[in-house]
Amino acid sequence: MENFSDRLTAAVQAKNSCLMLGLDPNLEKMPEFFSKDAKGAQEFCAKMMAATHDLICGVKIQMAYFEQFGSEGIKAVEELLALAKSLDLITMVDGKRNDIGSTADAYAKAYLENGPLAADCMTVNPLLGTDGIIPFLKRCEENGRGIFVLVRTSNPSAMEFQGGEYEMSRKIAEKIEEWNMTTQSTDNMLASVGAVIGATIEPELLKFFREEMPHAWFLCPGVGAQGGSIDAVKSVQVDGLGVLVPVSRSVLYAGSEADFSEQGRAVLQDMLDAWNA
Repeated sequence: MENFSDRLTAAVQAKNSCLMLGLDPNLEKMPEFFSKDAKGAQEFCAKMMAATHDLICGVKIQMAYFEQFGSEGIKAVEELLALAKSLDLITMVDGKRNDIGSTADAYAKAYLENGPLAADCMTVNPLLGTDGIIPFLKRCEENGRGIFVLVRTSNPSAMEFQGGEYEMSRKIAEKIEEWNMTTQSTDNMLASVGAVIGATIEPELLKFFREEMPHAWFLCPGVGAQGGSIDAVKSVQVDGLGVLVPVSRSVLYAGSEADFSEQGRAVLQDMLDAWNA
């Protein structure tokens, strides 16, 4: 089974892009000619993916925007995952799953094995401790999948529970390095257990986390609409790799007319040009 980090590296290098398209179909912001249901959300996302797939290494599907529709929303996710795979894109399920024992194992089986909701990687919440991560880690080791563990998020109240350098975030970072010992790439030593680090945190703290996690891919939301710094995020790359930047609102809702996908592509192209400058 091919290592997830190796597949991700190949995708980033093939596109010369660390950008992931975030599929967050907000019904109030989508162009009015799309129906306000699961079918409309799926069609909107599919058109955006078709218009931008050559500029991105993968897609990040925000499950909440589809779960609100019930079974039809889950079916839409299945279809979008299939489309993304047909376009050779890395697929990420962003659900921040969190549980222990057999429940965590069921989540891992659903998203990190070979079922209809299977993705290359997913986001997980480490709040319940190591035994809540082990089922997901097992799929990284045995199935060639990846996970991205919440370390420091970009929301305003993140400090309330996540703390500073020497608090909860650091403990999680240390565990990520421990978990990564079994999933490192043989080529660049980056591994399959990544970290979610908000791009809006202080640049010094971003660098601190890179020092703590030299082998982890960073998923850095917040560049673009939230004001995160491209330069700060670029500074924690590892030989031009090791960072993924999800972009959603600024691209998805760049236009509201028939040419909405072309306008979104133009915004994404500008972001990619700025990143590669």
